Amino acid sequence: MRKTLAFFLCFVLLNCSKNETKIECEFSEKICSALDDLNLNKKKWMDSNITSYAMSFRVSCFCVNSEPYHVTVNENTLDSVAGNDEWGYEGLPLTINKLFDEIEKRIIQEPFSLKVEYDFEYGYPKESFFDMVEMIADDEIGYYISGFIPM
Repeated sequence: MRKTLAFFLCFVLLNCSKNETKIECEFSEKICSALDDLNLNKKKWMDSNITSYAMSFRVSCFCVNSEPYHVTVNENTLDSVAGNDEWGYEGLPLTINKLFDEIEKRIIQEPFSLKVEYDFEYGYPKESFFDMVEMIADDEIGYYISGFIPM
């Protein structure tokens, strides 16, 4: 009897904890899956507690030069930026925290196609590409991080 009661109690507790962590998603399965991946990797990034780092950040789209920016971030704020001097730095490059926000915004807009690849160790988005509308040319955009070095 005791074993049955203990089993029943464990079963109830496990089911309750599963239901509490599951969040309903109001989008398509593809978008919900992309948001789940984003949140999982954003948590990994936040848990790494890296606030200062160096990286190369490249934007690929019809509108800007695709040369990388060489970036240093100190305490989650852009500290130095080099590269793409002719394009300037207004709005670019993004810190990793701001890149997570940008990727989430694009995912929620339900693009025609999307691909996001996250760093296995730290969770930051290494590569992300969005084609927002199938039949519109030049609306594609990609963000790429390479040479990431925590400081």
